[in-house]
Amino acid sequence: MPTSTKSLEMMIGGLLEATQNMQRDITEIRRDIKDSDSRAALSYEQSEQRAAASRAKMYQKTDDLIERVAATETAVSKLNDDMTSVKVVTAEVTRWKLMGLGALGVTGMAAAALASLITAYWSDIWRVLRGG
Repeated sequence: MPTSTKSLEMMIGGLLEATQNMQRDITEIRRDIKDSDSRAALSYEQSEQRAAASRAKMYQKTDDLIERVAATETAVSKLNDDMTSVKVVTAEVTRWKLMGLGALGVTGMAAAALASLITAYWSDIWRVLRGG
């Protein structure tokens, strides 16, 4: 029986060694899992920071776009006001053309008005020119 006892002791020793190896492997696996968890948490925090930075940029761009749209609305409003006065002038010129009055006719009327003005004040103009 001494052989059997010795063989049993060897088996028990092998089992103890295997158990210790298994315990060491389990400890390493637990450490790896903890490291992986902490890396995942760090990665999540970094991802959140990147997402927050991205959102901040998006909000800034949105604010810039709102300012540009407001400026555009103001410019369009001023342009509409200007176009109202332009439409009045355009309507007047269109009316002249419908009456058959072109640039030559308008120039003729201006010349006639100037000539009648000179005629009306000719004696005063002549006196000033003669120095008297």
